[in-house]
Amino acid sequence: MPLLIKLRLNSLFSLHLPFLLVLLLSACGGGSGIGKHMSSDIGRGMSALKTVTFSAVGSYKTALHYYESGDIMLARSAAIRTDAKRPDYPDAQKLLKEKIEPARLQLLRHYRRMAEKEEQRGALYRAKEFYLKTATVWIGDDSMLQQAARIDLILRQKRIDQLSEQRRKEDAQLLDALNRYSPPRGLDPKDQPMAREEERIQDLVLTRGRNAWRAAKRELHEGHPEIAYVEAESYLRLRPGSHNGPLLMREVKEALPKGLRIPQESRQQRSKASASPQQVTADQINQLMQQDKWIQAYSYALIYRREGGDEADALLQSINKTLKKQAEVAFRAGQMAFQSEQLDKAVEEWGKAAELQPDNRDYTDSLRRAQELQERFRILQSNG
Repeated sequence: MPLLIKLRLNSLFSLHLPFLLVLLLSACGGGSGIGKHMSSDIGRGMSALKTVTFSAVGSYKTALHYYESGDIMLARSAAIRTDAKRPDYPDAQKLLKEKIEPARLQLLRHYRRMAEKEEQRGALYRAKEFYLKTATVWIGDDSMLQQAARIDLILRQKRIDQLSEQRRKEDAQLLDALNRYSPPRGLDPKDQPMAREEERIQDLVLTRGRNAWRAAKRELHEGHPEIAYVEAESYLRLRPGSHNGPLLMREVKEALPKGLRIPQESRQQRSKASASPQQVTADQINQLMQQDKWIQAYSYALIYRREGGDEADALLQSINKTLKKQAEVAFRAGQMAFQSEQLDKAVEEWGKAAELQPDNRDYTDSLRRAQELQERFRILQSNG
């Protein structure tokens, strides 16, 4: 083969690779569907290639043009499609026999040899690439596509094994942290910095769950169902009460290639997941609200939100509004009691306000000063 043709083959073949592969897929349309889970960019070129392939005019001139441009399979198709009644039919057949077929076989041998070599040395992503290239010049069956699909499944398995293990560890640590924010010995059982840290972890769990949902949808759309599975599993783990979680997982599982093995969770990972807060329902929260147990209702609503409860945001908004209103009423009652020199009553009311709205400095400062004054009076009375 002339050097110019070789250079053109090397530089131009890669440009037409997606189209050439689809040509082979079209020729093997009755095959086993082995290419279903292959790279998505190949599938997107299918309709464009069919237009190019089947609109080609069969003639010696067309075949020669494609051959000199490096489009070996298009050149082969044009030569084969040349009508036997055309005067250039003999020239097209001669070109097919003496130039096109030798070039095709040379490419076939090279790509297949490279595919096997890359697989032996462990560069599986390169092996897959060369098996796909071999498939574009392979005639008769889809065996090279089967080889590419075999390598593709191995690559997907490696991804899901590694990412599942890592994500499960990360999620277990985050869920475990939810149970570790009880005040240590010596701190007030209602220590507010500790409570805020616990709420921060709740927000982290919620945010990570939302991100996992979006990532699962994106990876599924982009043709990476094995990554979508890792994300969907994480979403179910972090938002166990979500109604949409099982639907997402069902969609992901339907897209997974046959033969892919889902990694099993270790006993430690399962125990970490089971240690997460008990599931609650909207009815339980509403019942607590009806019983005027607003602080407990707030705690339950946080858990309900993490579990993906559909009404969580509305419930939290309603609870916070009521807590704020009740705290204001209690604070004003404390002010009136203090002005009337009813110190014990003032401490009681300001304590309610601080408990309902612990982040309000006016409430906590008023309570602290009243408690200090109350303590001084008790000391003076005891010494009297």
